[in-house]
Amino acid sequence: MAAPLKYPIGRADFESIINEGFIYVDKTERMYEMIGDRKFVFLSRPRRFGKSLLVNTLQAYFEGKKQLFDGLKISQFEHDWTQYPVILLDMSTIKDKEIDQMPISIGTQLEVYEKQFSIPIDKKLNNGDRFFQIIKAAKQQTGKNVVILIDEYDAPLNAHLHDGHIKEVKRIVQEVYQMLKVCEKDERFVFITGISKFSQVSIFSTLNNLDDISMLEQFSDICGITHEELHANLHDGIKILADKFGITYNEMFAKLEYKYDSYHFSNNSPALFNPTSILKAIKDQVLENYWFKTATSSYIIDHLKRYNADIQHLTPKALYSDDFDISPEDYDSLWPVLYQAGYLTIKGYDPESEMYTLDYPNNEVRVGMMQNLLKYYFPQNLSSGKVSMKMFYFALKNEQVDEAMTYLKDFLAEIPNILNNKEEKHFQTILYVLFTWLGFYTETEVNTAAGRTDVVIKNPKNIFVLELEVDGSAQDALVQINSKNYSIPYKYDGREIIKIGANITSNPTLRTLESWAYERTSH
Repeated sequence: MAAPLKYPIGRADFESIINEGFIYVDKTERMYEMIGDRKFVFLSRPRRFGKSLLVNTLQAYFEGKKQLFDGLKISQFEHDWTQYPVILLDMSTIKDKEIDQMPISIGTQLEVYEKQFSIPIDKKLNNGDRFFQIIKAAKQQTGKNVVILIDEYDAPLNAHLHDGHIKEVKRIVQEVYQMLKVCEKDERFVFITGISKFSQVSIFSTLNNLDDISMLEQFSDICGITHEELHANLHDGIKILADKFGITYNEMFAKLEYKYDSYHFSNNSPALFNPTSILKAIKDQVLENYWFKTATSSYIIDHLKRYNADIQHLTPKALYSDDFDISPEDYDSLWPVLYQAGYLTIKGYDPESEMYTLDYPNNEVRVGMMQNLLKYYFPQNLSSGKVSMKMFYFALKNEQVDEAMTYLKDFLAEIPNILNNKEEKHFQTILYVLFTWLGFYTETEVNTAAGRTDVVIKNPKNIFVLELEVDGSAQDALVQINSKNYSIPYKYDGREIIKIGANITSNPTLRTLESWAYERTSH
């Protein structure tokens, strides 16, 4: 009997992954290309995308641990395996600290290297001076230039982007980062990961020769898992998952594509799976929204609030190439940060105009975004309401319109003040968030020749065309669908069309779905 597959979920320790027989997707050839003739390198990728494992792999490489790389691609190219002193700082460990504790937390990481290089520990010195002493001592004691790896350099900055403390946090991290320039002649290689580029942080303002490889086609797959890598490394796991679902391998792969695939980080990037999600799905044999359970950042929701985002029309969005290089403090729109954080990805590129098209990468992110927005639109406890909406989902999927609309009515009635805003657009947004969270492909304000359809919901068997009235008549809403031919664009789709007119009452004692009327159209 074959040994069970070992999935490196939540592991960023390259050495233990190799030694303990975990699945490892070999990125060492791309890593070797990156090192090449570069000295200062910055890589931006979303959280939970494998940056820390890449950093740890670099650490093992520069520490000369040749045996760990036996059989990996880099072993075909590297012959010297020179050992260098390596300093690794993980800034994600301080992002949740109180601001006055941040310097202490950084100092704790520095103390490890002070002990390693027998430097007297003087906590009266600021962290910049301590970092300087470590670099100098490492160079002097080993006779080799120093490798410096800084993982998630911007984690503490993003954590305080909108709370008024960003200047204090900058001051704390700046005293460390500025030493990268001061000690440049003592450094062999510097690798920095993060999500955003804070222009007023010394990493970007003083390191003039910093190579930002984040959107270079050559390195678009340095993190994440390509289709070929998934087939090569996780074929057996996918087969086991397919057998559990009672479908073929190819059918299971298509499901995984729809759920977790299609991140792109350049204009010609291969489609990439999010490592955390795809590994969890195959290991647990459940297709859940894993990435949002581990990678959701509160500052993203704060960002959406700050710009009063039109949730219904977040995507698709066109951006120029220069828009990706803007510091978070200088954003005049919300799309760059949504891209950098992995909520949106590149879905198209026009070389003539140099414009990129952004959209949700996959269904996991689309649904997960709505899951988080539920907390914003419905701050109350939604436990019982979520049950109603799940029942709505199954009823609508089974074409039980009256039953589905009754569940929707019950859900809305449970949420106090949900309809204080009497505008139809407000209710459209609520339905868009709810229906997308449930997994339906949902569009709102869909343009037709004679007007705009309020809501269109699609599933594999049906298309639901929904028109809303506030303090009006459900029958009048249904008449409007027919008189303005809102269903005509779907005439040749092949799916059954179900037209639904609904009336919302703003009566203070009700504030919910009051009535509905519907009819079916087959084509």
